[in-house]
Amino acid sequence: MSKLAAFLGRAIPTHQKKQSSHLGDRTVYVGASDIAGCPRKAALGKQCPSSHDISTLLRFSRGHAAQAMYAEFFKTGGALFEEEVEVRHTDIPEIRCHIDFLFYANRQTKRLHIVEMKSTDGIPDEPYASWVDQLHVQMGLLQLTLDPEVQIGGSILVVDLNAGTYREFNNYAPNKLVFNQLMEKAQHILSATRGECAPKTEPGILCGYCTFRQDCPSHVADMELPPEIHQASKAYLELNEQKKALDTRLEVLKNDILTFVNGAYKGASDGILVNVTSVSDSVIVDGKKLKNSYPDIYDQVTKPKSGFLKLEIKPFMPLAAQAA
Repeated sequence: MSKLAAFLGRAIPTHQKKQSSHLGDRTVYVGASDIAGCPRKAALGKQCPSSHDISTLLRFSRGHAAQAMYAEFFKTGGALFEEEVEVRHTDIPEIRCHIDFLFYANRQTKRLHIVEMKSTDGIPDEPYASWVDQLHVQMGLLQLTLDPEVQIGGSILVVDLNAGTYREFNNYAPNKLVFNQLMEKAQHILSATRGECAPKTEPGILCGYCTFRQDCPSHVADMELPPEIHQASKAYLELNEQKKALDTRLEVLKNDILTFVNGAYKGASDGILVNVTSVSDSVIVDGKKLKNSYPDIYDQVTKPKSGFLKLEIKPFMPLAAQAA
């Protein structure tokens, strides 16, 4: 390991700890992100806290960097707001949240707006359910602490720093029914953390990042797909079918063009350039034949190839539905 790598291995965790210091000891309370996620992950994470790897810490740092950047944008634009506003449940202080941005029209206003910020690789078409739940926890807790006449709104600001794009999912408002359900979940997490009950599982799109996945009862063979994964798989299937149709259509158009040019060709009109070049014949090695005829040479010229995960998504009908 180089000196720089060793240095960063120490500096990055220290920096992340400093950046998250305002959150306090997360093992003693249930936060909005805990409530929005899997109860089992939240409870076990508080019972047996573990350190994150450098890759995870860098993702966290990316989120801090994005928030700091947009805070500067808001200040430059003259917006009136506060950052990292802590709000506790009025009756259960172990339930609390930290609001990324809380905007005011002015200090005397009776309208407040919460912005929950997310930094991602690629912006989804719709916000994830966990993001929406996290925002509802924040709006609900804030509403408990304020005059009933104060109007509260919320939105989710999603930023892709790599692509230089952002998108706001707006027009959220407190919902008492949703908030009460989320508070029941929060109290369950508290009970599970204390060892008073077994934590429930709630598989979702973040399961791949969970350190407690290996022995999770929800991750067994032939498990039912979580809603977000079902929607993602459905969209993948639909797009893949469109891709097949497009590939078929492209092949027809390609053959029409190649039939017309009948060899090397270059032509253009009205903003379209067609350039057809000839690729010379080449020779490839028949691996099966080489192995059978010259096994010693085959072993000398081959090297291992890493395996990979193969994704297959296709229409499925349960046996019960088929019998009907």
